[in-house]
Amino acid sequence: MAGRSPSTGMQDPFFRSRFVDVPAIVADWCGSARLRDAEILDFGCGEGVSALGLATAFMPRRVVGIDIMPDVDRCLDVARLNLGIDSLPDNLQLHRVQPGRLHSEQERFDIVYSWSVFEHVDQSILDHSLSLIRSALKPGGLFLVQIAPLYYSAEGSHLSHVLPEHWIHLQMQQDKLEHALREAVSDPEEAAALWSTYCTLNKITHQELASRITAQGFEILRTFLTRQDMSPPLPLLNVFQKDALMTNQVVILARVKG
Repeated sequence: MAGRSPSTGMQDPFFRSRFVDVPAIVADWCGSARLRDAEILDFGCGEGVSALGLATAFMPRRVVGIDIMPDVDRCLDVARLNLGIDSLPDNLQLHRVQPGRLHSEQERFDIVYSWSVFEHVDQSILDHSLSLIRSALKPGGLFLVQIAPLYYSAEGSHLSHVLPEHWIHLQMQQDKLEHALREAVSDPEEAAALWSTYCTLNKITHQELASRITAQGFEILRTFLTRQDMSPPLPLLNVFQKDALMTNQVVILARVKG
């Protein structure tokens, strides 16, 4: 990867994926040369690990990460644990924001990216969020968005690490699903948090995401889908489109029109 060799001190594979792999994909899709000296917004940055990876690896002018959760406050602690650093780089800024808001109405960016976030955006503000992103981009600016897993895919419940049965959320009665989750997770607070995450998924499909993006004044430059190498149960095929059941990831690169 340009600008850095992956740290051999990273023991957490999830951290490595966010710190190394996601920035590398952003660079591949948007162009590593374009990242240099760019203004970049990470929409839904979580702990800011991917934003940190971009800020340190590709020498953008600035990376701003925003999230509605307090995870942003943990960035330095997580980075210290995995990288041994004592401070965050000067070109990284992290902000907690209110749902449906950005950190600033005036700042403009060359690139906005959102990684495994848009399935968590409240259904009522999906279009508003896309409109905010468009307004935050400079003319010709790029928007990169990824969702995985998509809701109707085998692991679309976001619960597969504790309930591994494929498509369980589409086959099981909801109160039974919640009971199974609470039986599988011993910590009641963790179980409650996982159930809340599941219940608030917006169920967006890859076709709907693309349609909403174009409706907000973007032109789609590139789309990438991954599909699962397994067959959905017949009862689900009688109800849902096979494409929705099989497609577990969408990546879209779009550009502001005009």
